[in-house]
Amino acid sequence: MGEYNNRYDIPGCRNTARESNIQFFPNFHENYESFKSLLINLVKTNSSKTFYKFSDGEYSFASGISIGSTSKGQRDTNIGADNLDLSLFKDGINKNDHYMVECYKQARDEFDRFFSNKIPIPAEYPYGLIANRWLFKTFKGQIGIIGAKEKLELIQELLEYQEYRDYLGIDKFEDYISIPQKYACDDINATDEMVKEQLKNATSKIFIEGIGHAKQALLWKMKEYHPAVYLSVGSGICAVAGVQDCIGRPYFADWKNHRIKGYDYSNIDIWRNTGLEDIIWLGK
Repeated sequence: MGEYNNRYDIPGCRNTARESNIQFFPNFHENYESFKSLLINLVKTNSSKTFYKFSDGEYSFASGISIGSTSKGQRDTNIGADNLDLSLFKDGINKNDHYMVECYKQARDEFDRFFSNKIPIPAEYPYGLIANRWLFKTFKGQIGIIGAKEKLELIQELLEYQEYRDYLGIDKFEDYISIPQKYACDDINATDEMVKEQLKNATSKIFIEGIGHAKQALLWKMKEYHPAVYLSVGSGICAVAGVQDCIGRPYFADWKNHRIKGYDYSNIDIWRNTGLEDIIWLGK
């Protein structure tokens, strides 16, 4: 890795991801502050907007390429992106309000090939706002979470501990909207109905969302089921669940994974276990 590029620091967190030395985005810090102001204003005015995060995995999935997370038997599909009917995904991906992508050349090139007329927001912003807990402290009492059922159940267990509530800066999420942890894309209509039924009774004004490639088909629809701001945070959901790859994920190097002694983590889909020596264990 080359020399670390501190021009892209975000207050309250540190970035040790391999892309940290090749980031490029004009006026990164000024736009970071504008992004925070935008979220505050949208929530204050009860606006309904979606923020979709694009990545190399999103590019492969929408292109029908089976590799990594888009392959058969991986997290999102037991069929494989090359064998799925992607029509609902390709249609939905273009119906969001705002688009985000990480600030390095390969990611931006893939974004520009896929979206010919969209100007992205740095995806690093929501990473940082999870990692420094700004989102939780700013929208306490207004924020919900959307993710895999098993991780949301774990998060609810973690929030039984005062130490973790103090760490995040909230007592609870107002809504927990769950999808299957595995293969949610294979029957996307069933996953859609699951989300719709849960959102009908939601009260949150802003949601953080991490549902993998299913968001291509579903994210834009969520504001029709319940008016709110929907912000894709990717692996930020793993961080809240205490299973983040703190070394490899951008801006999470100082994040402290909290885990519960005696909890059965065998049913939790953990992408990469790093920073094990820094885990804070809760319970006796």
